[in-house]
Amino acid sequence: MGCRVAVVGLAAAVFAWTLLVPETLPAQQKEAGPAKQGQPQAAEKAGIKTYLHPIRKFTLAIPPGTDLSERGKTVQVSIRSRQGFMIYIQSGDVNPKASLPQMAAKLEVQYMGRGKPWSSKLSQIPTTVAGLEGIETVYEGAGTRVKVIIARGRKTDFVFMFFAPRDAFEKLLPKFDWVLDSFRPNPADIPVTALSGAKPPPSEAVSPVLPNPKRFAEPGYGYTIQYPREWVADKPSATTATFSGKKGTDAFQAVVAIQNVQPPSAKTPKQAADQAFTDLKDSLKKKASDVLIIGEKPLIYKNAEMNLLGHQMVVTYTFSGLRYRKWALVLPRPDGTVAHIWSYTAPDKGFETFRPLADAMLKSWTIKPGKG
Repeated sequence: MGCRVAVVGLAAAVFAWTLLVPETLPAQQKEAGPAKQGQPQAAEKAGIKTYLHPIRKFTLAIPPGTDLSERGKTVQVSIRSRQGFMIYIQSGDVNPKASLPQMAAKLEVQYMGRGKPWSSKLSQIPTTVAGLEGIETVYEGAGTRVKVIIARGRKTDFVFMFFAPRDAFEKLLPKFDWVLDSFRPNPADIPVTALSGAKPPPSEAVSPVLPNPKRFAEPGYGYTIQYPREWVADKPSATTATFSGKKGTDAFQAVVAIQNVQPPSAKTPKQAADQAFTDLKDSLKKKASDVLIIGEKPLIYKNAEMNLLGHQMVVTYTFSGLRYRKWALVLPRPDGTVAHIWSYTAPDKGFETFRPLADAMLKSWTIKPGKG
């Protein structure tokens, strides 16, 4: 059975634009009916549709078996599932006069307390959404639990709200996480410091975020790379090198790996990179669950000696009960049929924490011609 949310006609709580919250949650069922989206793009892969907001131009994936609708001049988005949850997404012009905690507090003044929709606040922590600074708060009231995330872009403030019955909240929460993983703001909203994508690494880079780094330059690997002095380099095989924090530190699960592969069917460097990229995606889908590729595009690598065309992607997945995010690049050797797979992997919630170190390592990564 669904539960009733005692929040009706919620208006102007945080912003000048109207914040709409559902009157009721949908009844839980095993199967949801066909989705009826307002303005989804027709980009479908593996049955997943991508929605493009007509004004703010952000995109996100629509969970299978849900109904998406739009409302109002600002185009507020609601995603409704018969499994028992709702997701509301609202966006408007950024309000530089109010900090994110102030925006959350303004919401609480109107809607939390005795006789109000939310009876208590369970937690509040800083967070990031697709590289945007945010604040995450969980509320409870009237048999319902609500997670509210307010995130700030350069031009847009976003509010993401997830409603579910209290007894099913934790079970259904991965649906919300899945949508957030897929969210991509308009590039104009991304802070300069959070812009993703690999920049051409200079051949002699010593990144300022890697003071006094160590250098990996093993014969036969075909490249050199710098890594934090506090980290540990390992060679689990003759074709793979890994770099991560020491055991017992937070950085232990943040891993930069470089693997050299030689696809049997490849006849050219391009074929090696293309096949290695395909094999990487296939391997993730076989070994992990809830695999979601949220960024895939061509990559051009340049240094003083060569230009190489390859691929890169960002992918999230679940493995052994934990949600991970991986940033992977696949590049061919300048000749032959060997490809390099460079990747940075970390638990999803800690990915941005160690991302600057991974960026610095990538900038220092120098592919060498010949046998390395």
